[in-house]
Amino acid sequence: MRKSAIYILGLIAALGIVSCKTNENNYRAAYQAAVEHRQESSGVDSTIYARIRNQAQESMLAVGTDSIPLRTEYIGYTDGGGASREKVQRYNVVVGQFKQIFNANAMRNRLLASGYSDAMILQTREPLYYVVAATCSTAAEASELFHKIKEDKSLVLRSPLPFVLQPAHFAR
Repeated sequence: MRKSAIYILGLIAALGIVSCKTNENNYRAAYQAAVEHRQESSGVDSTIYARIRNQAQESMLAVGTDSIPLRTEYIGYTDGGGASREKVQRYNVVVGQFKQIFNANAMRNRLLASGYSDAMILQTREPLYYVVAATCSTAAEASELFHKIKEDKSLVLRSPLPFVLQPAHFAR
């Protein structure tokens, strides 16, 4: 009797282990459920960063017959980034955007060495660090600087750069 009880317990344990095993079908079903959920969502990431990115307003700045990309966004200032509320003007030509402050500082230093004396770093709420090559108070100046920077062969710019950044406190 004792042997048969041990045998039955062993059989139940073996069945329990076998039935709990994950297999490819389980993984496939979970993957398909995740894909369907993603397709049903509105396409907007639900993270706080996505909400911050969506607050940025993108438009075009019309200057005479010219139009240049304009982004209006809340900004902040980093220590050692060369920017302050007094120095930053209404239009800022952005030539770099980074997630790491180290990379933004390196680009700013290269700009300063290349003669861009207004080079500074502005920070978004994400934080994303924008490297600004020039800052100005009028749309005409912004357009002129935008095209000058775009044609500067010493700067390697990838889309969507350059663009003009207007701090949100100027857009009110």
